[in-house]
Amino acid sequence: MHYKIHAHKMNPFVVKITVCLLVISNLVFSQNTLEYKLNIGDNLTITQISTQQITQDMNGSKHEMSNNLECDFNLIVTAKTDSSYLINFKFKRFKLKTTSNIYGDLMNVDTHLEDKKDDLESKMFSGLTSSVLKIEMLKTGKILNVSGTQAMIKKMVENAGIEDQFTKELTIEALKEEYGNESLSRSFEQMTYLYPNKKVLVGDQWTNTYSGAITAKNNWTLKEFNKSIVLDATSNISMVSEEESHVMKLKGSQDTHVIANKLSGFPELITVTSTTKGTTVMNQMETVEIPTTIISKTTYKTKKHVQ
Repeated sequence: MHYKIHAHKMNPFVVKITVCLLVISNLVFSQNTLEYKLNIGDNLTITQISTQQITQDMNGSKHEMSNNLECDFNLIVTAKTDSSYLINFKFKRFKLKTTSNIYGDLMNVDTHLEDKKDDLESKMFSGLTSSVLKIEMLKTGKILNVSGTQAMIKKMVENAGIEDQFTKELTIEALKEEYGNESLSRSFEQMTYLYPNKKVLVGDQWTNTYSGAITAKNNWTLKEFNKSIVLDATSNISMVSEEESHVMKLKGSQDTHVIANKLSGFPELITVTSTTKGTTVMNQMETVEIPTTIISKTTYKTKKHVQ
């Protein structure tokens, strides 16, 4: 009888310990590993649409420019390791229109329009869409390396028919700023580098950074891990653009919303909006600072091709 009473007294403690262990177990197993889980042969087409409104206040009069970009690119996974993927990347279509309320059309390129093949810029960008790049990407989405841009830039310059050697070299250097290995690595990261190096629960936060023409410190939050992976990020961003005619320095904020496939980790929809403000200094008028604002919106949509 004494033994039974003793056992009965201990039961509440046993129950509490068991419940405690169950809670800890549930917490451990409800943590999520967020990463890309791709297979060799995976074939994805991504459509990017970007709009950018630039306003410069020049002594009370406003110079307003708009950039409208549409491009499709194709990704095919060719190999994988325990921590990374090798991916073939190809621009399928590149369309860019830049307009100014003062100067009118500044650029109008569409690689799908056959009737513009006599246009120098269209010829040049056809070199962009006829080249294959190789990307090495970690499972977090961080880009380790992009190769093949040197050959792509050479093809762009050749397609443009530039014969003067000095002009050719200047053009190559200018294109490297935008389409070189390092530039494209940082540019691609804005679409891929989403995930942390740790397991997370819904509601957890982590940070990462992008560098390059746009520098961003991103504060990510896992909003949902159900049918899809849903992420939000708020970012502090800065932008420095040094051109032959001017230097632009801007700072601001950015909001990113991501819906990713739960099985592959690949984003199906990304929306990025940002507002930056600062100054533009024309190289001929170094003492004059022109107040400048840029408002941008970019969406990425992914379509997976069934094998």
